Amino acid sequence: MTFKSASALAQQLSAIMGVAVAFLMLGGTAGAAPTVFWASDPVKPGQTVQLTGIDLDRVEAVEVSRLSDAIGGTGTVDPLPRPAEVLSKTENTLSFVVPSGLEPGVYSATLTSTEAPVVVQLNAPDVYWIQGDRGPAASAGGWLRISGRNIALNELATVRLTASDGREVDIKVEKPDPWSASFLMPADLSPNIYSVRLWNGRGGATAWREAGKIEVETVASTDRPEMELSSRQPDGPDNDDTVRINASLAALGKRGGGALKLKYGNYRLSGSLHIPDGVSLTGESRDLVTLIWKDTETPPQALITGYRDVAVEDLTINAERHRHIIKAGFSIDPSGADGRDISIRRVTIRASSFLRHLEADEPGKRLEAMRQHTKTGVVGLLLAGSNVVVEDCDILTSMRPFVLTRPVGARISGNTFRIGRRGWYGISAPDGVLFENNRIVGADLQASGGGINTFGGPSARNVLVRNNIFETLYGWDRESLTTDGAGGYYRGPITPRSGNMVELRADGLGVSADRNWEGAGLFVLKGRGLGLMARVIRRTGELVELDRDIAALTDATTRVTIVPLQENYLIIGNLFQDVGAAQIFGTGYKHVFAGNRSLRSNGFSAMSLDYRHPQPNFYIQFLGNETTASAFRRTSGISVTGRQFKGNDTLLSVGIVIRENQLHSASTIRIDGRSPVVPSMRNVLVEQNEIERTDIGINVGQGVEELLIRDNTFRDVQVPVKQP
Repeated sequence: MTFKSASALAQQLSAIMGVAVAFLMLGGTAGAAPTVFWASDPVKPGQTVQLTGIDLDRVEAVEVSRLSDAIGGTGTVDPLPRPAEVLSKTENTLSFVVPSGLEPGVYSATLTSTEAPVVVQLNAPDVYWIQGDRGPAASAGGWLRISGRNIALNELATVRLTASDGREVDIKVEKPDPWSASFLMPADLSPNIYSVRLWNGRGGATAWREAGKIEVETVASTDRPEMELSSRQPDGPDNDDTVRINASLAALGKRGGGALKLKYGNYRLSGSLHIPDGVSLTGESRDLVTLIWKDTETPPQALITGYRDVAVEDLTINAERHRHIIKAGFSIDPSGADGRDISIRRVTIRASSFLRHLEADEPGKRLEAMRQHTKTGVVGLLLAGSNVVVEDCDILTSMRPFVLTRPVGARISGNTFRIGRRGWYGISAPDGVLFENNRIVGADLQASGGGINTFGGPSARNVLVRNNIFETLYGWDRESLTTDGAGGYYRGPITPRSGNMVELRADGLGVSADRNWEGAGLFVLKGRGLGLMARVIRRTGELVELDRDIAALTDATTRVTIVPLQENYLIIGNLFQDVGAAQIFGTGYKHVFAGNRSLRSNGFSAMSLDYRHPQPNFYIQFLGNETTASAFRRTSGISVTGRQFKGNDTLLSVGIVIRENQLHSASTIRIDGRSPVVPSMRNVLVEQNEIERTDIGINVGQGVEELLIRDNTFRDVQVPVKQP
C-alpha cells in the first residue's frame, strides 16, 4: 500500500485511459470509422476474438500487440504488432485469431480501414460492479470486492482510491482472481467517497479502468447496550417467553439499539418477535439456544420481523405449522423493500408443517394454506434492501429456504439451504450479490430449484454465483439455477430526439408498458446498431431517456426490444449434481458460465425467446465447464437456442462463445435457431472444446448465422459435427 497526492502523471494516465475507452465505444473519430460494441475476452494466444459493432466490414487488417506489464508503462513488449488472421467479417461482426506467438497478457488490437484506425484492448479489466464489507459501502479495515472479467490476473493487481481532496491510496490484491477479487482496506483510511480505478496486473497505463465510487463509512461503535435473558427452568410446553423477549427487544430499541443475548436453554413462543431498528437478537450458541414456536392452525405471518439495522445470530429456530420464519427489510408499505444492514449469522431453522400423524389429505391442506398466505409459498428467510448478510446458516422449511427482494450489496456465504415441498429459492431484482460457498439441496422430491429474476423490478444485475453445490432437485422443472421474468415494454423502431432521448411508436408497446421502466434494457435486434444495448433512465409518454446518446449508431432500419434487463451474472466454479439445467431463460446480457461441473445433470444452457415479449441473449460465454454422465431423462451438455417465433423478423441471440469445455459421456453442444426462414442467432463461436464418448459432438440446428467451429477435439464420437 502506498500513499501519494494527485499528480500530472495520474492525470496523464487518466487521459490515456479515456482515449482507449473512447476507441472501443465510439470508434476513434467522428467520421465513418468502424465502431465496436463488444469484444469477447478473456482470450489466449491462438484463440478467436469476436467483435460486434458497426461498419466492421470496412476493416482491412487487424494487428495485435501485447502490452508491457509495468503498472505505469506505456510501451509494448514487441514494438512490432503482429498480423492477426481474420476469420470472418460482416457489417456488424468481425472475428480474428490472437497470434499464437504472443505471450498471455493484455493485448492491443488495431483495426485498420480507410478511415481512422480503431484500437480495442483485450483482457483489460471489464468491471461489472464493486461492493464492500458494508454492502454498497466499505469500512476502514474492511474490504472492497471487484467483480467482472479479467479483474486480478496476478498478485500485482492494484486498486487506486482517490479521495475528493485528491489524495490517493494504492492497495494490492488479497488474492489474484480473474472474476472477483478482494482488496483489504487500510485500517486508517479516512471516511470519504473514493473514486476507484483498477489495474489487473497486466498491461501498462492504458490498461487501468474506472471501477466506480465507494463510500468508506465511519466504523460503527461496538460499545452498545446489552441485555441478557435466561431460559425458564424447568423447561415445559406451557412456558411462554414471547412477552418478555419482546419487552426486552423494545427496551433496547428505546435506548437507540443494542444486543439482547439469550443464555442457554429452550425459549417457548406463541407469537411473533419484533426486532426494532438497531437491535440484535443473539444466542449463546446455536447448539445451546433454541426458540420453539407452539403449533397452531393460525401461526404468525412471520415468526421474527425487523426492518433496518437488525441481526439474528447464534441460535436455532424450531416450528411446526408456519408462515415466514424471518422477515426483514420491508417497510409498512407492502411494496416497500428498502431495508438495510440486515445480518443473519449462524442460525439453524427447522420448520415443518407436516409433522405428526396426519390424515392422508392433511399434508395437501397444509400446503395449500401456506400457498394461500403467499402465492409462491412461505419462506425461511424473506429479506430485502441493502447490505443483507446471511452467513453460516442451515435453513430447512416446509417450502422455500430464502428469497431476497431488491438486494443491493448482499452477501450470502457458507450456508446450507434445504428446499422443501413445491419450494424454490429466489433472488429478485438484485444489484450486487455475492452468493458463494453455499449448498442448495432438495429436501423433498418436489423441491424445484430456483434462480435470479426480475419479479421485483425492471432489472436484475451484478450477481456472482461461485463455488456452490446444487444437488438432488427432482420437482417441477428441476431448474438448479435459472433466470426468469416474463414480459417487455416495447418492440419496434425508434426515432432519436435531442440528447439521450428516443421516441417510440404507440403501437409497439408491450404487456409491461404500464410498469416501471427505469433500469430496463434496450437491445437492437435488427438494422443499424445490431448488438447495441442501452439502459433506460426513464419513460415519459412516448419518449424514453437512455443512459447514452445512440443517435449516430442507429437509423430508420433499427429495430429494438425493450425488456426487463438481466445483466452481468458470473456463474463460476459451481457443482451441479443430480439437478436440472443451470440456464438463462429469456433476457441475458454479458453473463459468464466458467469452470462449473455438471454431474448427472442437464448441463448449461441459454435460451432467447418470445417470453410474452422478445427477450434476447447478447454476449453470453461458456468457458471451461465440464459435464459428466447423462442427465435423468436426457443427454447433458451445453445448449444455446434462439427460439424463433411466428411473425418475428429479427435476431434473438448475438455473440455467443463456447470455449474450452470438456464434455464426457452422453453430452453434446447444441446450437439451434429453430427457423429455416428467419435466423435467430448470429456470431456464435465453438472453439477448443473436448468432446468424448457420445453420439453427436456438436449439433447445429437451423437459423444460425456466422457460426465458427474451430480447433475442437473429438474422441469416440460417432458424428463430430451434425449440420442441418
